[in-house]
Amino acid sequence: MENLHFEPIIPIWLMVIICIGLLAIKRRGIMPYVRQVLIVLLLFAINLRPQYVSNEITVVRQKLNCYCIIVIDDTLSMMAEDYNGDSPRMDGVKADVEYITERLAGSRFCLIDFNNDVNLIAPFTDDTYYIRSCIDSIYPLPDYHATGTNLNVSKDLLGKMIMDANMLGDGHVVVFFISDGENTDNHELESFVKVSGGIEAGAVMGYGTEDGGKMHYWDELHEETVLVEDKRSFPYEPAISCIDEDNLKQLAKDLGVDYIHMDDQSDIDPVLDEVIDLLDTKEQETTEYGYADVYYWFVIPLAALVAYEFISVKRRA
Repeated sequence: MENLHFEPIIPIWLMVIICIGLLAIKRRGIMPYVRQVLIVLLLFAINLRPQYVSNEITVVRQKLNCYCIIVIDDTLSMMAEDYNGDSPRMDGVKADVEYITERLAGSRFCLIDFNNDVNLIAPFTDDTYYIRSCIDSIYPLPDYHATGTNLNVSKDLLGKMIMDANMLGDGHVVVFFISDGENTDNHELESFVKVSGGIEAGAVMGYGTEDGGKMHYWDELHEETVLVEDKRSFPYEPAISCIDEDNLKQLAKDLGVDYIHMDDQSDIDPVLDEVIDLLDTKEQETTEYGYADVYYWFVIPLAALVAYEFISVKRRA
């Protein structure tokens, strides 16, 4: 039983109600009612959609000749509540990156994030479920650990991953750089031109507004939601983070891609359409570990019983 897994097609509670209703319409005669009970039980079993663990699941996947590098600003300012109204910017980022992975499914994705330092979260992989789980786990450092935003910390690692993709030479290189553009640690934005060689498409995606927004974060140490405060003068006021579109536009120019201010997922569609037009698509059949369906085992006896009932009704008619 430990190897069995169930994925109900409709909720079990609803199926129980349906089955009770079907059994309540009792047929005349013992054997007809027995067949009725068997049909209902088989329907219930099929709805459970039983599966068993197997390492020989055949999967056909779409493959795209694309290396998609996604760089995410993971600093505290990305929690500012001015995305699409008053939502945290990071909520929009996570939803938009998931949308990109859906549209470009079959590409090899690389995920980089940066805060105090830069991190390679995921090297090139076509496992979009892994990429999405990594994105879900991204959360800015708390106020007492954060040292401010510096877009420059991402440059060297971004350049390395672009170079690695170009050296492989079997796909187009696409970059999505996601940030609010703020440099808050007194560093000027450096030129990214030297690391941009080989980028064929992509975008710098900007989040935030000129008016800015307050920031709250979950403090795991004290288990409470904390408002970020500007402590440069007393009494403290809520810190406000504003988008710096000058930095973002300069970064886009250096990388040779478009700058897009993100308010909705559809804002990135023209760039994704451009990327897809670049790519070749092929299907690849692989064998993987997973769950194999066995509900069809119950379909054969169900079909036999239904056929018997149909013939019986025709004969009586």
